[in-house]
Amino acid sequence: MKYAVNLYFNKQAENEIRDIWKELSTLDSGKCMACDNGRPHITLAIYDNLSLDMAQERIQELAEEITSFKLRLLQIGIFPHNKGAIFLTPNLIDELFYIHRQLHQIFQDYEEQGSDYYKPQAWYPHCTLSLETPLADIPEVLGHILKIFSPIDVTIESIGIVSLDPIEYLFETTLKKG
Repeated sequence: MKYAVNLYFNKQAENEIRDIWKELSTLDSGKCMACDNGRPHITLAIYDNLSLDMAQERIQELAEEITSFKLRLLQIGIFPHNKGAIFLTPNLIDELFYIHRQLHQIFQDYEEQGSDYYKPQAWYPHCTLSLETPLADIPEVLGHILKIFSPIDVTIESIGIVSLDPIEYLFETTLKKG
């Protein structure tokens, strides 16, 4: 089973992203992000397997060290290979890279099982808007996003573990208040 470690946003930012997901679901192109129990997030790591008790303990300890922080989702980007992902990119601040480095350090013993896309020096932080978008549909989907998008202010409030396919939220803990 695959597991993701995600950062989660304040409710207002989540709702703004969900509104974009709902708009995009009307295009009938790619995976419906609003339909599959998805929650707006930034993924820090994906692992093929984890000891959930151990992972929960480590993430809880990490969360106790990290203060919540603000980001701004400013740009629209594309990963055209594999799954045709369209996403929002945050401003790249030290706090974001710090929590990413710390997570990978405390999960060093799982490095071999980690997805290469999320490893330090390869990670491109993002919040997915559209997934599995056929390449031919990307221009239309981007055009639709451009009509409705404006930068979104986000507070990173919590960190958690989710199983993938199907999505099941297994653990979440809040960061220290900033």
